[in-house]
Amino acid sequence: MTIWYLARATGMVALIAFTAATVMGALASRSTAPSERSLDRRYLTQMAHRSAAVLGLVALVAHAVLIIVDVYVDVSVTSTLLPFTAGYRPLALGLGTLSVYAFVLVAVSGAMRGRLATSARATRAWRGIHLSAYAGWVMAMTHGILAGTDTGATWSTAIYAACGLAVAAAVALRLRARSTELHRPLPTARTLVRSAS
Repeated sequence: MTIWYLARATGMVALIAFTAATVMGALASRSTAPSERSLDRRYLTQMAHRSAAVLGLVALVAHAVLIIVDVYVDVSVTSTLLPFTAGYRPLALGLGTLSVYAFVLVAVSGAMRGRLATSARATRAWRGIHLSAYAGWVMAMTHGILAGTDTGATWSTAIYAACGLAVAAAVALRLRARSTELHRPLPTARTLVRSAS
């Protein structure tokens, strides 16, 4: 039973870490007037964003391995790698598998950002790939709610609600900043000039 408890705990840790990474990624991408202080804050936010993502990946690997090793639920390596093939809650586990693939894709694209973002077109492609983190996060939340044996407990409901509110608030702030930026003529003109080159 200890392995099952550890599997559940690492799943929650992964969700919380990916929530933190998603929130910090959304907040770090907001444009602000350049200053030494804002650059320092952006750098620290990026480092925290990457650290949370790495913690999430480590917890995710531990979660998957523990679920496979545990005998409480029969989940094989194959059903872990192939979405929607598990005998136990196939939809929920399939969403979990897809979220793993999304997070790995985002992690690889994040690690290769310097090499991929060499032109405006490549930067847009990189950003599109990196945005799949939001889809991965939604699938991870849905996986946890549908597959979690603790779903419905007060503490797990509080964690899911806090994670959902945090991401929703960060995305709202990002969209608001983006909308404000688009209505300022000078930054918009600079962006257009950079995009054209």
